Amino acid sequence: MSGRTSRSSSIVLIVGLAVLASGVILLLTGDSTCGTTEMHIGGQCITYGDGSSRVLEPDGQTRLPALVAVGLGGLIAAAGVWLVFFADQSVPQSAGVGDRIELARRQGWQFLDVDADLLTAWSDTPDFGEEQPAYAVLRGHYDDLEFVVFDFRKPDTGELCTAWIVYLPEPSRAFVRWATAQEPLYRRPLNLVGVRADAVVDIAARLHRSTEPDAVLRQVRALVEIVRRFEAQAATSS
Repeated sequence: MSGRTSRSSSIVLIVGLAVLASGVILLLTGDSTCGTTEMHIGGQCITYGDGSSRVLEPDGQTRLPALVAVGLGGLIAAAGVWLVFFADQSVPQSAGVGDRIELARRQGWQFLDVDADLLTAWSDTPDFGEEQPAYAVLRGHYDDLEFVVFDFRKPDTGELCTAWIVYLPEPSRAFVRWATAQEPLYRRPLNLVGVRADAVVDIAARLHRSTEPDAVLRQVRALVEIVRRFEAQAATSS
């Protein structure tokens, strides 16, 4: 969980506990009156003015807001507890990524729940941040080019997103010059394309999930096409 997300979760928990506590205090200390005598919540008022006795419960003017505060505070506090202690534990999950697992099994590729080192070489990329692990990692070869698909947390929001990387056969500074001169470099289904001498990457706008295993390769095919376009133009110009 990122620092900003962790602080936000803690704030939710603190606010919830504060509202809950104020509701409990109001519930315990609320009062009413029995004639000229102050009557606290939980007390009883017995009158004999007409020759008989009856019990008067305190009115709900104080009790209702107190109960609302207790209920609302409890809900907010419960949400805060889940965010602080449980939300981030679900990150390295394989559930929901059956498309990648199936592709790895079918094609003889590699699947890892968590790869702590994958993004080390991309630490200078603002979209990935520093010291970020990669989740649900699928690695293999497509059209003789190495690729990797993975989920990661955005450094600014902590939101999970998906990225695709295709590596060039050999690093080439000419690829960077060529790619940055293209208008535009990408086309559907690509979203946010970045290049460096040895690889081209696409970062999705959100977490990618699919009911069909082959759908995960759409971005891979598009990135491979970029590399092949460069190779074709480089071969023509030489």
